Amino acid sequence: MSKELEVAIKAAKEAGKILKERYYHANQVTIKEDKSFLTEADKLSETKIISIIKEAFPDHSINAEESGFAKQDSKYLWLVDPLDGTTNFVTKLPFFAVSIALVKGASLQVGVVYDPIHEAIYYAEKGAGTKLSDFSISVSDKERLADAMVGYARPRAGKEEFVRLISKLEPVTRTPKVLGSMALTLCLVASEALDVAIIINPHSWDMAAGSLIVEEAGGKITDFTGKSWSADSKNILASNGKIHDELLEILNS
Repeated sequence: MSKELEVAIKAAKEAGKILKERYYHANQVTIKEDKSFLTEADKLSETKIISIIKEAFPDHSINAEESGFAKQDSKYLWLVDPLDGTTNFVTKLPFFAVSIALVKGASLQVGVVYDPIHEAIYYAEKGAGTKLSDFSISVSDKERLADAMVGYARPRAGKEEFVRLISKLEPVTRTPKVLGSMALTLCLVASEALDVAIIINPHSWDMAAGSLIVEEAGGKITDFTGKSWSADSKNILASNGKIHDELLEILNS
């Protein structure tokens, strides 16, 4: 395990402690301009993550959801979502996570997603596979769309597109799951709990860690045109790979 991955795991777990404590106790909540929630836990979690990364790698750039882009003269960039699934967190639905990724140039190197309520940590390093709490995991082997479990995730924007996509896929797949955390939805694809994830209008910090986790678990992740995922992708299709082309055809019909 590289030092970078060790630091990402440490940061995710320390931030997760903060989220878990705040989840069970009083937590200040405000509304951002885009009508999404911002909690005191978001801020505290992000501060903890950034401090741990900076201590280990003071010359690395960091792009975090709440504090923005702290650019350094470095080829390394950390993408940080201190609380993915904030609405779930605020409404006491126990499905949210910390998401941390490291990019070198344009290549994902490390991805960590931590679910503090269930103490489940998903992590991957480029070329080294994916693990869930130290156990190797891989995507499902489903080959029929009719058997596929599909998870959906979207921010507040994109409701019409979201409804359109469900109307296309729901008749040919199993019961849709709308889960509320982009990062954890991707991790469920990596661990066979889902076969497909459809994500609309993501930010790079929402997707980066989960994308590497899916790929290193043997899955495939592209935009809806079939292009490989990038930080600029406007939509995401993640799958076990076996049904990916068929899904793309339906999405673009």
